[in-house]
Amino acid sequence: MRPSKLVSAAILGFSLCAFHSVQRVQAQNYNNSDYDKIIAQAKQIPGPPVDITTNYWLAWTGAWDTVIMKKTGLWEKWLPKGSEVHWVRNLQGPPVITDLIANKQQIAYLGDNPSLVSITKRALAPIQMVAVNTVTPGRMCGEIIVRSDAPDFKNIQDAAKWLNGKVVAVPKGSCADRLGRYDFEKLGIHVTWEYMQAEVCVTALEARKVDAASLYEPHAAKAVMDGFAKYAISANAFHESDANTVLMRKDFVDAHHDAAVAWLKADIAALYFLRDHPIETVNYVKSELPGYSRETLWDSIYAGRPAATGASNVVMQGEMVFTPKVMDLLNRSYSFLYQIRTVREKKMPMDGIQTDLITQAFRELGLDQTKGLFEIKAGQNPFKGDALVSARK
Repeated sequence: MRPSKLVSAAILGFSLCAFHSVQRVQAQNYNNSDYDKIIAQAKQIPGPPVDITTNYWLAWTGAWDTVIMKKTGLWEKWLPKGSEVHWVRNLQGPPVITDLIANKQQIAYLGDNPSLVSITKRALAPIQMVAVNTVTPGRMCGEIIVRSDAPDFKNIQDAAKWLNGKVVAVPKGSCADRLGRYDFEKLGIHVTWEYMQAEVCVTALEARKVDAASLYEPHAAKAVMDGFAKYAISANAFHESDANTVLMRKDFVDAHHDAAVAWLKADIAALYFLRDHPIETVNYVKSELPGYSRETLWDSIYAGRPAATGASNVVMQGEMVFTPKVMDLLNRSYSFLYQIRTVREKKMPMDGIQTDLITQAFRELGLDQTKGLFEIKAGQNPFKGDALVSARK
């Protein structure tokens, strides 16, 4: 299915109505563009076709632009005629790094922590970070949720009193690990960490084998929407952020420079699609994640969080370029990895970050290379279960 033939007329009508329930913010620090303006510039580049293997994420809202790329075939509008893309579904970051090193993938999408680990493996393979597609103020990663029978907290200090001394589940080495530790350090409380995969964190909460979890989306939203947990603390309360990145093998870039830039243009279009067509985005993800309701999927990426958690009303920032804000976040994430001895070098390897591809993509699309793409503020959920209802004002 292509963006020009997305949905039936009835669904499209709902989409246009619900469009206003996701607030598009054209702040001073972001470009003033949209999906239609970007896709109007789509043009297949000349040259021989390329063969690419990359991953797409369902268990991580930070890379749902990959789902859009896969479902719409946006890449076909930019890559040379006859090119092929093979999509690998991933549930965790480490297998993606392994595939990059083995050249089983040429392009990859990873959360901030595992992506930084990957660029330290340059002795094994030439892996470059070429863009940071999404950033949020602690909205897609590191949300602290507590079991459903916990008290209703008035604020994060109230939550901290209850959490002190409790058992907290977290995926080890993830952005949720970094942000969860940071939250509790700032609150001055001590917890017992239990390391497990995100899905197991949710089942452990349901069985009340743990008291809380630090998780990324959409796992946190599903636990809350299914009644197993409730939100307690957002990393935004401590001015922390999370991110996802785009990685490419350097040998792929060297051999197919124009195709690498074309891929990033298609990704920019996908990000604007995610902002401008939220209902269609949810429907695409739903087709890949049938066990999640549309209401839960919307909540996981577009909805706000309780004010008592200290959450921001900003739910996502489409970035791509390496702005000072993005670089500051990457440096903080790398410092955490060094502290837990996941990486050996004290300073982030700057030769693993390649900025020219995304700046070229921005320049050729007429975008300001010093600014990110956009910011999205929380909107009302237009779904009830799997049913699309009228947009809620």
